[in-house]
Amino acid sequence: MIDMSFEFIFISILIVLLSFLLLYRVFKGPNIIDRVVAADSIDVMIGLVMVLFGCYEGRSLYIDLGLIITLLGFIGTVLISRYLEGKI
Repeated sequence: MIDMSFEFIFISILIVLLSFLLLYRVFKGPNIIDRVVAADSIDVMIGLVMVLFGCYEGRSLYIDLGLIITLLGFIGTVLISRYLEGKI
């Protein structure tokens, strides 16, 4: 059986580093839409890291939490978008 621990750790660190690059877009975005999309992308990446960590540890709790964080980030993005359109 192949030990996948190095791959999980490498991919998780890569995703976290890419999330830090997206933080630049959140703080220095040219407009509010770019900032909202970058924040939503960070939410999805954090959820993905939690799912990967849950697979690495073999515990479904982290997978559930990762999915909940991703879903809440999506709901927040929809609410911000509706607010910007003036429908709320």
